[in-house]
Amino acid sequence: MRPGAQLHPLAFARAAAAPLTALGFVWRHKRLWWLTTLPFLVNLALFALFFWFSYTHLGQWVRGLLPSAESWWWQALAYLLLVLLVLALLALEVYLFAVVGRIICEPFLDLLTRRTERLAQDMPLGAAARSAGLLHDLLRVIRQSILRLLLFLAVMLPLLLLNLLPGLGGLIYAALAWLVTSFFLALEFMDYPLDRRGLRLREKIAYVRGMGLGWLGFGSAVLVLGLVPLVNFALLPLAAVGGTLLYLQRPLAPKS
Repeated sequence: MRPGAQLHPLAFARAAAAPLTALGFVWRHKRLWWLTTLPFLVNLALFALFFWFSYTHLGQWVRGLLPSAESWWWQALAYLLLVLLVLALLALEVYLFAVVGRIICEPFLDLLTRRTERLAQDMPLGAAARSAGLLHDLLRVIRQSILRLLLFLAVMLPLLLLNLLPGLGGLIYAALAWLVTSFFLALEFMDYPLDRRGLRLREKIAYVRGMGLGWLGFGSAVLVLGLVPLVNFALLPLAAVGGTLLYLQRPLAPKS
């Protein structure tokens, strides 16, 4: 693939379509259906908890950050900033949900993505077994998830200071928060095939960055999927399968 191909708008569109492609793939392969059951139920429980917290606490807290004024134009601007800030904070919740949900559903999602790779490459499912023990794999996933989460917070927390800037500060924060969250969501759900290839965190980040507009398309699609009520219940399996299919379009060369 040419170096500039990943910067083409089509790269964004193809990657953004990955969750929808995953839906079609899972639908065609009924042997994968049972592996999506637990992630679906975890989606249901976690999103109910996250959005209950958002609607009962988050909105009131955000409104307290905005100064009040009498002029209609300032009130309109304040409500616009309120919407953008709430969306940015909800994006943060979606990423936290993805991290927690992945840890809870790790055995199912790992097997789901392994079998996805095999089916997509017409390989027998019997070869999709784990190479290490369940507890060993789970501890490794938790450790790496914590590292990614700490890196995510190290980037996101300083961005909150932008909200102290009058006027466009909230708008700039919302835009950057969307970009950062999209990148880390792409990193989170591209991790399954990359981790199986033995990549370290720095190498995984380099791979996702090398996707060009692809990481933005895929991460934005996952983020939107997580923000849409009811549709978000399918986030974990569709994002995991979508990331795996996306990797197969741009696989790493085997190590010598």
